[in-house]
Amino acid sequence: MRKYLIYTACVLIISCKKEIAVNIVERPASLVVNADLNADSLIEIDLSLTQNIIDNNPEKKVNDAVIEVFRKDSSILDVLSAQGFGKYKSSVLKPKAGNEYLLRIFHQNKVYWVDEIMPDTFDVNIIDTSRGVFQGKSSFFQYRLDIKNDFFKDNFFSFRIKRISQKIKGTDTVMVEEWCDIETVDFILTENPDSRFSKKQLLFTDQYFRGIRQELKFGCSIADLNNQKTLKLILYVSSHSKNGYNYFTSVNEHLFYQNDPFSQPTLLKGNVSNAYGAAVGQITKLYEIDFK
Repeated sequence: MRKYLIYTACVLIISCKKEIAVNIVERPASLVVNADLNADSLIEIDLSLTQNIIDNNPEKKVNDAVIEVFRKDSSILDVLSAQGFGKYKSSVLKPKAGNEYLLRIFHQNKVYWVDEIMPDTFDVNIIDTSRGVFQGKSSFFQYRLDIKNDFFKDNFFSFRIKRISQKIKGTDTVMVEEWCDIETVDFILTENPDSRFSKKQLLFTDQYFRGIRQELKFGCSIADLNNQKTLKLILYVSSHSKNGYNYFTSVNEHLFYQNDPFSQPTLLKGNVSNAYGAAVGQITKLYEIDFK
């Protein structure tokens, strides 16, 4: 035992650590654009600047830009007004389904362009909802619906489900909102390789629709755990532009691998020239289920 203690002491004495200085190049800040162009809603855009990886200061917002919106024929439609904290909002313009828009952003003597086509509208019919057991999980809430879209164009969709629940914390009752994991064995929803990176936003295309209205089945667990009772589910069915579909699939892949030190970097697929981020079109329809 004494020899072991002496050996351990020697190891501790001769052991050392070496600090390695990593030279991180300071690069000029780049513009970051973040916007969902929702049909029949005013345009809202968030502008910020990139930061060095070792910069722990708050996010740098851009409040001195000018944003103009044009038709495809280059006639001006609106100039967005600055709202503060990097937010910009259109005065009257609400994007329409199927229309193409050009956005021009002026900032610090630079010009950035966004060319975006709004997705076409679509029709959703909720056929049935039910509770049951899914792959051994009880309290599983299933949706059965069908979607009709423009058969002569490529269409891009996503499902999201928000759970509104009531949680008891001591003597208090609080409302909790959270995005649910979506589960399904539906062929159309499981054969899309881009969907494997996120269960909270299930992205898919109409490549397997075969030109007909498709019935889809999926759902989420509503098991009441940790003194939490489900009050409502909100289903978000969205139609995305091609740019939006590419952007969200790349973001989901990035988030999926962000804590894996051995993964390759994921290139985010934006649509803003010479800048980061995206301004993408979408149409979203909401369907609520209340639980008594």
